Amino acid sequence: MFPVLRLYGLLAAGSFGAALLWQSILPAMGSPEHFLMHFYRNGIGQLDGRACPSYPVCSLYATQAVQKHGLLVGSWLAMDRLIHEHDDIEHGHWLNINGEERLFDPLSRNDFWLRRKE
Repeated sequence: MFPVLRLYGLLAAGSFGAALLWQSILPAMGSPEHFLMHFYRNGIGQLDGRACPSYPVCSLYATQAVQKHGLLVGSWLAMDRLIHEHDDIEHGHWLNINGEERLFDPLSRNDFWLRRKE
């Protein structure tokens, strides 16, 4: 009986701690999308180990896409960029940024079909 109560106590304490952390971090991020991008950039991206060869880097590109087009379409654009990244490496335009070769792939190059004709 006591191990079960101890487990519930640990779960409750962990949930409470996560809620406090969430409430303190989320307002600083501004929105859930920004929190997710921050988590990817500083958590998952660090574990992945490979650097984004593009300019702007993948996490900044995703942030720009979500800010401009919303969470659904912006996420789709970010995923699309990751999918077509390999083909662009072979045929893309390269820039020298701070002594490092980067593939030039701005958001405006990929969201042209979403813009309204004027």
